Amino acid sequence: MTQRRPMAMRVCSASAVGLVLGMLAGASRAEQVMVRGMGRTQGWVVATDDGELGFVDCQGRQSRLGDARVEATTDRCRTSARPIEITGVVRSVDPGLRILRAVDDAGHVHALYVPQDAGSLENFQAGERIRMTSPVAGQASRISRP
Repeated sequence: MTQRRPMAMRVCSASAVGLVLGMLAGASRAEQVMVRGMGRTQGWVVATDDGELGFVDCQGRQSRLGDARVEATTDRCRTSARPIEITGVVRSVDPGLRILRAVDDAGHVHALYVPQDAGSLENFQAGERIRMTSPVAGQASRISRP
């Protein structure tokens, strides 16, 4: 019996680790937490108009991401963000910062941060027509070809 107990504990531990990893993976399109010093702010990573990374909190206030750390969370903002849908043409892609610039059908230029779970940026080229959806402006949580 004593030989089975450690094995059962390992199975439980492995299952718990898998559960935690699964929750974090599922939360990647949800809100995130920006950690700067002792402060924690819930919201979303976004691209700024000048091509840098920023952060929009649950109240819609934008700040520079700078040297802050970003963590996944399963928490949700109390007020839901209005979903954004954009159809347009890719202008440029910055794979290092994961920022895609696109022009919508009305001629407005959008800088969008593309989370890793939204797909590979190497699949998109300048001049290509795309459709993007996101929970907030400045981020493209899903990109497809119309």
